[in-house]
Amino acid sequence: DIATKKAVATHQIITMSNNLPTAAFTLHSSFSPLLPLYHTFLLDQFGVIHNGSESLHGAVNCIELMNKHQKKMAILSNTSSPSHVAKKRLVKYGLREELFAGGLVSSGEECAKYIRQHYCGGVSSEDGNNAKKALWLTWKESEKQNPMQFLTHCEEGSGAIIDVATSVDEADFILLHGSEVWRRCRDVDPSSSSSGQEDNVVVDLKFLYDEDYTVVDEVLQEAAKKGLPMICANPDLIVGLPNGVVGNMPGKIANRYESMMGKVHNFGKPNPRHFHSCLENLGMKFDVNSKIGGVAHVGDSLHHDVVGANAAGIDSIFVLGGIHAKTLGLSATGCDGNSGIVIVDSRDPGREEEGKSYVTKAELIAKLNVMFEEAGVYPTHVVPSLSLGADV
Repeated sequence: DIATKKAVATHQIITMSNNLPTAAFTLHSSFSPLLPLYHTFLLDQFGVIHNGSESLHGAVNCIELMNKHQKKMAILSNTSSPSHVAKKRLVKYGLREELFAGGLVSSGEECAKYIRQHYCGGVSSEDGNNAKKALWLTWKESEKQNPMQFLTHCEEGSGAIIDVATSVDEADFILLHGSEVWRRCRDVDPSSSSSGQEDNVVVDLKFLYDEDYTVVDEVLQEAAKKGLPMICANPDLIVGLPNGVVGNMPGKIANRYESMMGKVHNFGKPNPRHFHSCLENLGMKFDVNSKIGGVAHVGDSLHHDVVGANAAGIDSIFVLGGIHAKTLGLSATGCDGNSGIVIVDSRDPGREEEGKSYVTKAELIAKLNVMFEEAGVYPTHVVPSLSLGADV
């Protein structure tokens, strides 16, 4: 309608200069004002839709309303899981797969395709001499993680086997799938990967929760001397886990390897190719060298979501209540509505609910300007969470 077109036009004039967002980002106290501005939304998962265990407060209702208003949607995630695996988990968070016409594009899926094309050229013999061998850094076996499922997905349709190296010396490449353990064979007893003990099968990296580089550095230094290429399935640096825990992700290990002059192939955001893949899945036609109108990406990482969206030529919506909340001294979005960020014109402590962060627009804009300037990147819009409600 005419009103929507005027809103979009005004929005573009304010926030765009040479196809890139300027420092004049727009702050909103809810997601509602953004709905009429776009026909397509690309959504991040962790910190936006869910926390790995439960959906975040208001997210499912917001997505359902988008669907009601015939918005096109796709999920763009830096999960190391294959797309079809990650997509099946949506039901757990109260979402239907059919809500996302553009499907789910995961960094793990793009990584698997690359491995299939470049490392599945030979079929393993009994002693494994004909197969490429991966130095495999991955996750512990659990209800949420199935590393072997990822490895077999890499091999799918190739007729080849990827063997798992027992040492750096016999490896052909590093498969950085997770940041929890160094797995030295294909098949393991699940109890060995959950015991926390180092043995000949699984070595606890002590990295996910502790960011201890002792084991990681020993492996990477030896690999760098050998010139092993690293394939990283998840370039995220940190992730917000349930109960406010911050996890250290594979991206930190990849960066460490690069600092040792190791060669790294990263998959996922901020690579603009993955943003464009979502649009292709939605049947959109666009020019990769021009601004793509009517599309916005919603994410909570400045360095992956916002940087990637800007590079892809689409608007970015930065979610405050995700991974950067703690840095800003704010409460991250929870699952029950008892935590999160409330943006107000002025503070009234007597009416503020315990567990929530109340912040004035002026104070928040000042904080954000500092953060964005230090990061060297600005989003188009900023919201507390993927949640509906009237602007205060």
